Amino acid sequence: MTFEQPLTVLIANIYLTGRSGTEIVTREVAFALMRAGHRPIVYAPGLGPIAEEIRARGIPVTDDISTIAADIDIIHGNHTQVTAIAAARFPNAAALYFAHDFVAWHSAPPLLASIRKYVAVDDTVAERLQFEAGIPADRIVTLLNAVDTDRFLPGPPLPEHPRRALAFAKNTQHLHAVRAACAERGIELDVIGASIGGIVSEPETLLPQYDLVFASALSALEAMACGRAVIVCDGRGLAGMARSDTWDGWRRRNFGLRVLQERLSHEAIAAEIDRYDAFDAAEISRRTRQEASMSKWLDACLSLYGDAISQHRATPVDKDELNLSLARHMQVWLPKPGPIWPWMTEREDLLAQLARMRAEVERVELEPAGLEPVEVSKVLSLAQVDDPERFVRLTGFSALEHWGAWTDGDLAMVEIKKSAAAAPTSLRLGLVPFLHEKHPKLVAELFINGIWIERRVFGPIDSGAPLFLQQDWQVTLPPETARARRLTVGLRIENPASPRQVGLSDDQRRLGLGLCLIELGE
Repeated sequence: MTFEQPLTVLIANIYLTGRSGTEIVTREVAFALMRAGHRPIVYAPGLGPIAEEIRARGIPVTDDISTIAADIDIIHGNHTQVTAIAAARFPNAAALYFAHDFVAWHSAPPLLASIRKYVAVDDTVAERLQFEAGIPADRIVTLLNAVDTDRFLPGPPLPEHPRRALAFAKNTQHLHAVRAACAERGIELDVIGASIGGIVSEPETLLPQYDLVFASALSALEAMACGRAVIVCDGRGLAGMARSDTWDGWRRRNFGLRVLQERLSHEAIAAEIDRYDAFDAAEISRRTRQEASMSKWLDACLSLYGDAISQHRATPVDKDELNLSLARHMQVWLPKPGPIWPWMTEREDLLAQLARMRAEVERVELEPAGLEPVEVSKVLSLAQVDDPERFVRLTGFSALEHWGAWTDGDLAMVEIKKSAAAAPTSLRLGLVPFLHEKHPKLVAELFINGIWIERRVFGPIDSGAPLFLQQDWQVTLPPETARARRLTVGLRIENPASPRQVGLSDDQRRLGLGLCLIELGE
């Protein structure tokens, strides 16, 4: 699409302090707009190295919205709060909200009068916008992620069998299985990613050096553009070896949450390695470069900009309507009174700390004794963790084992989606405390939807008793959860300990409670 004058585009992102997907996309969109002759401006309250990379190209970057003194044509918002800030600062500008994530709090769509379209990066996010946020289908557009094919160039032809592999670690629960499978197949493995302190600023220089890549989302797409065979996985689960017959469907899900449905195990990873096909990887690379290029994405994005600006000029937003939508937005995000308010930034910091601590350790199988299956209706076994109708997300746990999963660190959470007809009034957790003669007592607190419920002391253990025995923790659900569509069960461990610390093994995970089952009762 062509414009009479270059557009001034304000890109609003919550952070530019690391190298997450939206931070990379912010940089790439700003570069693409500048190459096309437009004027991008980037606003983010937190700035870091990637902000300096953007500035180095002559693009203005600010962490203070008040410093932008010129008018803008359109707001390109990536996260809810910064989009609202930009809309308040520039009430006469049209806005598009780009929804990147399915579960993160900062990706919840802001319901602002000046937002003309909600742009989803995949079908999963589009469904969230329509069915969770209530946004009409005619205001939702899907614009799939793209890759800068001028930066991510094809590497040398792949060998008949993979010799070198690269794993991306934005989380770590998959790394043990990946390492074991690669070792079993005689493949040399390297690992990069924020969760292990190995951030790489120019992955395009690394990718062509490898035959096989373990990645998800945008990183998977970039590896495909470089002609590498890609096993789509991360700490949330496994999709499998990307193939030409699955590429369309998986791309429409952004190689993300909805395709990561298989349990992680070294056997499953090894089976996907055995599906390696150099010829098929070359076909995927060709299609990625042809159909998922940044130049094609930018054409579609500029068309959305043009439509939004035209609509905004033809039917300007009433000032009172915009102010009312901003007031409602602030009211929605107002912290609510209660015993514990889980401040969003503190929560994100804690989760990042937990992810870093899990990396680069060899696991030990600590199998609780006497864990018999419990035949009870409405029992939600951890084996159902990939069921989107029940479990939404497990955070702060080690990799799943056949009996359940250990908490790893100080904080762990299970987020559960309730069915429309369910009205549970009680919760029973089947837990195995990590106890030892050198660690005879474990203290934990239970929270439900941010509300403190109980503090419990496990132990000490009796002499001669098995170390790992299941215990029940049963509580009444607080009335505040009756209408909630989700239950967030939080466990705060006051004194986690590692097997290495007590002399059991070299395992350095900081274990607290082994979660075996969850039962919701009516």
